[in-house]
Amino acid sequence: MSTLEKIETIIDKIPCPVCLNSRLGANLSCDSPHSPCDVHALCGHCGHRFVVTNDTQTMEDLWPKIQQEIKKKKCPECGDDQFSMEFLCDLKSEDCYFLVRCSKSGHYSRVSRDSIQYLFG
Repeated sequence: MSTLEKIETIIDKIPCPVCLNSRLGANLSCDSPHSPCDVHALCGHCGHRFVVTNDTQTMEDLWPKIQQEIKKKKCPECGDDQFSMEFLCDLKSEDCYFLVRCSKSGHYSRVSRDSIQYLFG
């Protein structure tokens, strides 16, 4: 059984890392002729595409990295770079995101893949 075939048999059990939905499809990506092909998963819900590997990381491993990335972006309302952070999911829309609150003014912002959006304070 090839790597792609193995992944196709378990892909419905893997949640999307962005929206946590399990509507994933797998395909080979052979962009470079001198390197091995990668297996990519594409979320049928949010469209997020990611490489499937044997390297697993838990949320505990990723949390400090995510905090560092958010710190670089700063609060869009006041510029504070100190946050408290929560990971939330909306059950109806199946949308998951990070909600952060700056410590300086208590502004709440929603973190997406590309930006941090001020909500209220």
